[in-house]
Amino acid sequence: MLAFICAASVILLGLALQTHHLSARLLAVLAALVAVDAVLRIPAVIGIAGFSPVFFLMLVGGFEMGPSFGFAMGALTLLVSAALTAGFGPWLPYQMLAAGWVGMGAGLLGGLTVGRHSGIRLSALAVYAVVTGFGYGVLLDLWEWPLLLGGGTSPISWAPGLATSELARRFGAFYLTTSLVYDAFRAGGNLLLVLVAGAPVLAALHRFRLRFLVDWAPAGNMSPNVGASPRYRAPTGAD
Repeated sequence: MLAFICAASVILLGLALQTHHLSARLLAVLAALVAVDAVLRIPAVIGIAGFSPVFFLMLVGGFEMGPSFGFAMGALTLLVSAALTAGFGPWLPYQMLAAGWVGMGAGLLGGLTVGRHSGIRLSALAVYAVVTGFGYGVLLDLWEWPLLLGGGTSPISWAPGLATSELARRFGAFYLTTSLVYDAFRAGGNLLLVLVAGAPVLAALHRFRLRFLVDWAPAGNMSPNVGASPRYRAPTGAD
């Protein structure tokens, strides 16, 4: 199972990078954001309980740059930060996938809200930040639950042969007992960072995308309102 998840992480990350038509500029932005985000995960700035500033850049980066950029950033951030914090272990592939999905979901949400008022977009991202604060914890609990409390040793442990409804009840009790308060700090921290710093960071990423990310197309497909080059087309989005 671990080998399968490691392989899936590598394959999904490769597809995200390949299908994004990465330019040198965009690759540089991805590398810079991953480096900054990985540093934010070191113990000195890890935050209180489950809160960590590491999710903020995943959220705004994916929201503005698109789902494939968000997935790549989430997965790479966890991989690089593991090297900085000596965090390599069987949990790392699960963390990479979960963080990648957080960034990818932000990108999908950003695409759905394109053209809306900036306040509406920021509010949508803030709600998503809260949801993923809890959702990330749930995803990680799903893999560690059978390992921590396996074999039916507790009324809230995993055990083979149980009905789906009983497993759901036990997992719900396990999550409420062990993780809810911890994850609430993460959700609250995500919300606070998005509300305080989300607008200026999104604006900076948006300006970069409009200025530096361009699509090249045949002369017959050029945008009528761009006359700088017969082969230039205005950027329509990151994905």
